[in-house]
Amino acid sequence: MTDFSVGIVGLDSLGDALNRRFDAQGIGNTVTDINPRLLQAHIAGGGSAPAGSPYDLAQFCDLIFLAETNDDTLRESVLGPIGLVHAVRAGTVLVDMSDASPQAGAAIARALYSKGVIWIEATPVGGIAELRSGTLTLLTAGPADTLASIAPVLRTFAAKVLQLGDLGAGPLGKALASAFAALSVAIHTEMLIIAKMARLDTTALLEALPLLAPDGGVPALLASEVLAGRSETTMSSKRLQDDIGRVLDAARTAGVPAMFLPLLQAASLAAMHSPQATGGALDVARWMADNAGADFGLSG
Repeated sequence: MTDFSVGIVGLDSLGDALNRRFDAQGIGNTVTDINPRLLQAHIAGGGSAPAGSPYDLAQFCDLIFLAETNDDTLRESVLGPIGLVHAVRAGTVLVDMSDASPQAGAAIARALYSKGVIWIEATPVGGIAELRSGTLTLLTAGPADTLASIAPVLRTFAAKVLQLGDLGAGPLGKALASAFAALSVAIHTEMLIIAKMARLDTTALLEALPLLAPDGGVPALLASEVLAGRSETTMSSKRLQDDIGRVLDAARTAGVPAMFLPLLQAASLAAMHSPQATGGALDVARWMADNAGADFGLSG
């Protein structure tokens, strides 16, 4: 299905799901990880024989997906003692899908420039379920001709491939989207708390919101989680803090004053340390309601 020899570096949840998706789509691929435990788990789970290290994988793969979980493992996999840098060939395409900071990928790409490596940023928006179903959204940066050449591979797991800007735009764009959603939830929650304490029917009020759309969105999330008193989400409160931090860093660099994000950052941090904290990003909504004495339950 592809003229590329595909590799995956990183076997945490993202890399593992990507490997399985490629297998299901008939795209042969070789995996590896710098963590021996994850290599063993891959083999124990019935996976194909992996490459022993990123160095080994780079010797025969020319389209390599990076699926690391943080800046440190990304740098180690590419620039470390057994990293890709020591064997990667000119013309190899590295597609960075790692959960790293906006600065990390760009810095590594610069370090590889003399090798003739082509660096593509493809920050995923969505979760493992979307990847498995082929409905992920990718926020990309890199040479347009290279993106066009690898598009058939990307389309096997992503429904949308969007170009945002220069390297670093993808992780920042994802953080901005996360912060935007969190701000929306916080503002809506505050209005619902006021309505609740003023003895209004919060469920009816939510249905009247102009933002309510047929496909759900923030009002649907509020109805299913906040008004129900659950406040559950797949995003962790720590991840929300990281995303807010990334956006505030970008704002400071750009000289843009941020008025509301610091308030959300402080509220989210307080919620993380509250007795009712679950570790989820919606803990802040629960914390806001508890502080106001608003008892949300199944009746709203």
